[in-house]
Amino acid sequence: MDDPVVLDPGEGERVGRNEVKTARPELSVIEFEVRPGGGVDPHFHKAQSDAFSVIEGEVEFHVGDGVVSGTTGTYVLAPPNVVHSFRNVGTEPARLLNLHAPGGFVEYRRELEELRSNGIEPDGAFFERHDVFDV
Repeated sequence: MDDPVVLDPGEGERVGRNEVKTARPELSVIEFEVRPGGGVDPHFHKAQSDAFSVIEGEVEFHVGDGVVSGTTGTYVLAPPNVVHSFRNVGTEPARLLNLHAPGGFVEYRRELEELRSNGIEPDGAFFERHDVFDV
């Protein structure tokens, strides 16, 4: 568990369309693509900080009361209890690096992918157990 993690591009574990870079108790790191118009609806985490770094593309972030137009190199942090969402506002796919601290978010994505691949839409208790609260 204390070994360093070094991955070349594309070497991370695939979870759906996401590439897991790190899944440790203290940190989860996922690289993912967002198609034009795609994104996530407003939500918050009670115990996790949720950070994003735009690798490529145009992503509009809503964080608290602010709106950030993100392009390559933009970094956004939503601390615990701050409502946040994002959308790809460009015409091309966007790529982002997502960091969650403490860890556990990769396990959430794995379980969510498994449920949905079996035709099951998770209930509110599932999301609450994984510290994801829709607004």
